Amino acid sequence: MLVSKNWLSQFTTIPKKITPQQLGIDLTMHVVEVEDIIDEARFLDNVVVGKIVDVTKHDNADTLNVCKVDIGNETLQVVCGGSNVREGMFVAMGKLGASVRWHGEGEPIILTKAKIRGVESSGMICASEEIGLGEMFPKKYEKEILDLSHIVSTKDVGKPLAEALSLDDVVFDIDNKSMTHRPDLWGQYGMAREISAMYGTVLKPYEPKKIGKPAGASYTVSVQVKDTKACPRYMAVAIDDIEVTESPAWIKKRLMSVGVQPRNNVVDVTNLVMFELGQPLHAFDANQLTTNNKQLTIVVRKAKDGEVYTSLDDKEYKLTKEDLVIATKNNIVALAGVKGSITSGVSNDTTSIILESANFHPVTIRRTASRHGLRTDASARYEKSLDPNLCELALRRVVELLKEVSPKSFVSSTIVEQLNFTLDQGPIALDIDFVQRKMGVDLPAKDMVRILTSLGFGVKEKKNILSVTIPTWRATKDISIREDLVEEIARVYGYDNIVPTLPTFPIVPPKQNSLRDLETRLRELLAYEGRYTEVSNYSFVSPELLKKVGENVKEYLELENPIAKDRPYLRRHLRENLLETVERNLHRFDTVGIFEIGKVFKKELDGEGDGQTHLLPKQDTLLAMAYAAKGDEHPFSYVSTAFTTLMNRLGLQVHFEKKKEDHVLVHPGRTAAVLVNDVLVGHIGEVHPMTGEVLGLDARTAVLEVNLSELVPLLSEKTRYQTLSQYPSIERDIAFVIDTNAQHEEIATALINADLLTVDVALFDVFMGKNIPEGKKSMAYRITYRSDEKTLEGKDVDVVHEKIVAMLQKKFGAEIRA
Repeated sequence: MLVSKNWLSQFTTIPKKITPQQLGIDLTMHVVEVEDIIDEARFLDNVVVGKIVDVTKHDNADTLNVCKVDIGNETLQVVCGGSNVREGMFVAMGKLGASVRWHGEGEPIILTKAKIRGVESSGMICASEEIGLGEMFPKKYEKEILDLSHIVSTKDVGKPLAEALSLDDVVFDIDNKSMTHRPDLWGQYGMAREISAMYGTVLKPYEPKKIGKPAGASYTVSVQVKDTKACPRYMAVAIDDIEVTESPAWIKKRLMSVGVQPRNNVVDVTNLVMFELGQPLHAFDANQLTTNNKQLTIVVRKAKDGEVYTSLDDKEYKLTKEDLVIATKNNIVALAGVKGSITSGVSNDTTSIILESANFHPVTIRRTASRHGLRTDASARYEKSLDPNLCELALRRVVELLKEVSPKSFVSSTIVEQLNFTLDQGPIALDIDFVQRKMGVDLPAKDMVRILTSLGFGVKEKKNILSVTIPTWRATKDISIREDLVEEIARVYGYDNIVPTLPTFPIVPPKQNSLRDLETRLRELLAYEGRYTEVSNYSFVSPELLKKVGENVKEYLELENPIAKDRPYLRRHLRENLLETVERNLHRFDTVGIFEIGKVFKKELDGEGDGQTHLLPKQDTLLAMAYAAKGDEHPFSYVSTAFTTLMNRLGLQVHFEKKKEDHVLVHPGRTAAVLVNDVLVGHIGEVHPMTGEVLGLDARTAVLEVNLSELVPLLSEKTRYQTLSQYPSIERDIAFVIDTNAQHEEIATALINADLLTVDVALFDVFMGKNIPEGKKSMAYRITYRSDEKTLEGKDVDVVHEKIVAMLQKKFGAEIRA
């Protein structure tokens, strides 16, 4: 965006000692990033206003003329090839030493005295592009020199051209990315407010005259807003007896200083106010919108799919139902917030207009502009979240200016308005100590108040607290918390004025997160000792998978905008996705032992915590383990033993309580509730053969799922931080014959609890048949022994092993096999 120093000076005083270069530095340090500083007179040194007093044909060239040019204190002879040169014409005369670009191209050259086809030439009669004024004075014909006859007069002859054309402005090129969060800075007045705060100068109030009652109610205008979210405010008023002409020089100069080409007085006035205040406006030709009865209903609505809109530059666009349009009963007259339509644009024949000043939803406008490749100055501002209160100020200013540029014009309708917004978010309590601590500067409260007040904030001081009211132009997206206010104070105070110091703050140990500690411990034990591989699945699940495992989809939370369209539900369990992972891995490995720790989401339960967190669904952290091995008939025993060992390492006792289960996921006779220290924490089961077939599992699979949130309270401080032993382990196998109704879980628990040196128990064989008595079965276990204090010797293990043999014989009536 371009910012004009002269335009800024209309609203606030820039101290004389502040050079343009210093102003650019100060803006960069306090407000926005200045990319370039453009001096309008940079190509106009030694260029003056001249008057051609004589024109004769060149004797040696048909396309050249020899001109005598009066520059006040002397008359110069110049050879000129301009196609429009004539006697009495006022021109831009480049004297010797002037820097020009030949035909506006290439590097600048310095004018020196020369002979052209034998005739001496002392300077150059310039075309607009040769002295950097091509945009201000675009050429109509080839080889056309700049004609100043309609701008200057005889009294200006000899004056520096920059002075005669008031080209004494300095323009600052602002990096738009540095102010995308500041809708108030997209107008010259917003920038002036910042400069006023920086230098402590007075900011003139922006108070255009109020629009009076219509002088003659020629038009009856009404507005219907069909989508109040997309259009929070819409204002319109009719103006009659408009004379569309060229704009005054000062308006054209203002617009050209910010890179806008003047068109006519009506369009120029709406553009000027947009660049001045940051609020876009639009003028419709009223006679194109209404019939002879001059009754008009403006409708703000969403377009219909496939509806066609023709822009001001006569291009057609096929719209969607997401686009917002301004329409009459019969036609679309504008693509809201983006561009007008050729069917209602202002032309030289326009005598009556409808002025629109509106506020549109930023996302709606941005998506429309991007969808159709129509990025305009208006859309760039609307998509920044403009203050709806600007609508009235902008409308008043345009009506005020129209009266100046078209004196016979008058308001010919009442102002119509639809209002559907509120920006009242209440004051922010700002602790003075908090500001000083964050800035690292003992800034007095009076300076804080001065800075905030200069930026338009309302401030009330009570004891050590500032109650800060946010101005509406900063309340749409920019300022919402006290840290935002600290930033405002700090940037105006000057970041370069803050002496770098090391921050000081109390060292407070972080609050212990027992659940996270447990997760870390379980990962270590399962990976290092249990030889399980950790996996991390998505938190989303597909309806097809839920159907396969017998889950009710209605109990699952559905996402409005899922990352993966085939997985629109948040998981309630880990087991479904875990079993999918088992199935994929069984194609590559004969044995799969995996686990996952992750959150699940309970749709019917509220989350815990203060503030807004209770509005989220309840999220529990679960541990799930799954095991499958081709040819292994006892996956249940493998998983239950591994989990028992895991809990024992944490100092917890596990009990598996058989239960009857009719869920299609698990085998009804091979499932159990998992109790730790007599507290129900989860379930374990072998996947039902029919479900396993549906899931594509090539081996019998067992899965366990427990709620870690239930385990945390059961952990003792002592065992919670138990480290892994650094000493090696010793393994011993034991086989025995026992009653067939003996349960593995009970035997494994007894083995693991037999002695502190027993750290792991694994069932690796169950056999019934030849050489085994009827009603009996043979079971074989591998027992792992390890000490946390020393390296075990064989005799140490012998003692414990004999103890285990005695326990098995006494408690289970087991007969040890050789």
